[in-house]
Amino acid sequence: MSKAPTKEMKKRLYVWIFCIGFGILTILDLVNITKYALVNNEEFQAMANDSQFGSTTVEANRGSIYDANGQIFAQSATVYSIIVDPYKLSQLDNIVTNPETGKTEYQRQLDTAAEILTDELDITAEDVKNAFAKTEYQWSLVRKDVEKPVADRILKRANASDLAYNLIYTDTDTKRYYPQGSLAAAVIGFTNFEGDGAYGVEAYYNDYLKGVNGKIISATDGKGQEMPYKNDKIYDAQDGSDVYLTIDRTLQHYAEKHLEQAVNDNNAQNRGCAIIMNVNTGAILAMASTPGFDLNDRNSIYAQKDIDLLAGITDEEEYNAQYAALREQQWKNKAITELYFPGSVFKVVTGAAALEEGAVTLNSTFHCSQVIQVADTPIHCWARYSHGSQDFTTAMTNSCNPAFIQIGQALGSNAFSKYFEAFGLTEPTGIDLPGEADSIYVHAENMGPVELASCSFGQSNKITPIQMITAYAAAINGGNLVTPHVVSKIVDPNGNVVMTADTSVKRQVISEETSAKMRQVLEDVVNNKGGSNAYIKGYAIGGKSGTSEKIDKYNETGIENLYVSSYCGFAPADDPEIIMLVMIDEPSALDQNGSLMYYGSVVACPVVSNTFKEALPYLGYYPEYTDEELEALGVTVPNVVTYTVSSAEATLEKLGLECEIIGDGTSVTAQIPEQKSTMRHGGKVILYTEKEFEYDVVTVPNIKGMTLSEVNTTLTNAGLNFKTGDGAASHAGSVAYTQNYAEGAVVQRGTIVEVTFIIKDEG
Repeated sequence: MSKAPTKEMKKRLYVWIFCIGFGILTILDLVNITKYALVNNEEFQAMANDSQFGSTTVEANRGSIYDANGQIFAQSATVYSIIVDPYKLSQLDNIVTNPETGKTEYQRQLDTAAEILTDELDITAEDVKNAFAKTEYQWSLVRKDVEKPVADRILKRANASDLAYNLIYTDTDTKRYYPQGSLAAAVIGFTNFEGDGAYGVEAYYNDYLKGVNGKIISATDGKGQEMPYKNDKIYDAQDGSDVYLTIDRTLQHYAEKHLEQAVNDNNAQNRGCAIIMNVNTGAILAMASTPGFDLNDRNSIYAQKDIDLLAGITDEEEYNAQYAALREQQWKNKAITELYFPGSVFKVVTGAAALEEGAVTLNSTFHCSQVIQVADTPIHCWARYSHGSQDFTTAMTNSCNPAFIQIGQALGSNAFSKYFEAFGLTEPTGIDLPGEADSIYVHAENMGPVELASCSFGQSNKITPIQMITAYAAAINGGNLVTPHVVSKIVDPNGNVVMTADTSVKRQVISEETSAKMRQVLEDVVNNKGGSNAYIKGYAIGGKSGTSEKIDKYNETGIENLYVSSYCGFAPADDPEIIMLVMIDEPSALDQNGSLMYYGSVVACPVVSNTFKEALPYLGYYPEYTDEELEALGVTVPNVVTYTVSSAEATLEKLGLECEIIGDGTSVTAQIPEQKSTMRHGGKVILYTEKEFEYDVVTVPNIKGMTLSEVNTTLTNAGLNFKTGDGAASHAGSVAYTQNYAEGAVVQRGTIVEVTFIIKDEG
């Protein structure tokens, strides 16, 4: 009997296998259906929507940036890309329109398009032909960022020239414009190719400025064609908000103008910066880094020394690397991104802390023998002579290092470190700009006698200019440490103020009483010894200079004579509103004797003084002269033209002026100086008495470096009058620094030459 399965047995087996297999497949299908229907529903729904709906992005308009008075700093505008269709033109290649020349329609339209585009755009016919040579494409970009009037003219001429439809066409885009060019460039910043902020305010407030793009979602058929508009769903774009700065365009201009002059005159190797701040609120009124750059052409290199450096590089790779580094450097906001040794400006912080702690008083005395021994280290004063015994104000006026070492010793390392932190110097200020650097400082546990000594006069701790001016402001504003800021408010497209920057006081560092003492001391620093380089007739100014040596760079490179020159001044001294810090990095110019000009009082101070002379009247502060200042102002020259000679002589003599008569006439026909000029008592007015005459002319001599008496003698002998400008004219050690007429200038005899005097030291 056979043991093999029968047909019936096989049949039943096949049925069972089929049933089991079918059951497994059914279960798997149910699992997958459940998965697709429930678990992955959103994913597949989105895929279905993508195949059934098309979307178009609606670009949001970027908000504008304004100064404190509503002047535009940055705005966006619609521009156009000029595009051609190479493929369409290529289809005309075999159509002959001029049998005599054999010229094809292709050539006619190419020539016509080239004529239009070269006329309207800054391109060549070769550029146009290259654009049309890409025959495998239906579009080829000819030029971006074309203004509307130009784009309109191109299209109008194309239509009138019987060109193929859309052979030349446009596409809209937006472009960021900076109407003020280089003004406040490092503060404003710029956008990248995607339209997002990359530097400055543009970056810090990007989320407010950029807005939110909208969408138009349209239903499409199986071929991807849009279906009727009733199926569209529109999500409107939300335009960006406008940002209003605390920066005042006029004050920014003053600061940049005088900073640039100082950087150039002193041949600064590592740029310079300036900050003007409201001393009580922390609002930044101006912030400059020089040399800067034009926001509308930010990729060019602007500093002449950098241009010369690049010109000498022949290797392409080296050139590109150097170019990128220089471009990045000029984009940086030096006032907040770079650290420096503040030097003697920092003595304001040391002094305020010591007075607040009662470690010293205004009557305390400090001795200077030019060198002071600290532990095993001799430390020199900046002066090459001894200051002797000094009280607190005199020590500040002399900027005496040994005196401030003694003040630091009286304060002690723990208290010094406590106030260093309290004045905000151990952390960023929190200014609303990107890239703020943090300080590098000696911690209390590492501060031995030598470290305390050098820290006391501003040489060992590295801080940013924005940290220094903020700490200085706290010393004179009543003791309040405020947070600096560059934005006052943000306004949405509907006119709603969505953010306001109010004054933020972090803490009170010193008392109002101590702060009042510091204001008086710093005003005395400006006025003592007949006036410092910061002195301005008719105004109460307080200030302190600083000169620091770049010891770390010397240790790294071995390069000597690397200094940072700075000055920080404020006004009005008794009730401050504005404070200005100027820092010039690595000045390298020589004076007439071949000596390096590097003291902060000489290099940086004139920037503050010259800026204040323009800024204070602009802010509504007008000079109030003392009797001595009125006397120093001299005499206002009257108009004596048409007077008889004797009457003119009597009028001028009564005012304390001399006169010289030229000609044989009986009445005055012309005078030099002219009416309303101001000149020194005893000056000489040249009176012409003939109807037909020629002015006597003389050549202006160089009086730079001369003392007051030498200037008087030299200009008088040259037939010129002179008057002193602001600054240290009355100081026993002052010398002439600038003259308003350059050496060799030919001027009328009797012309008034205005001379500014300075003290060439750190005091």
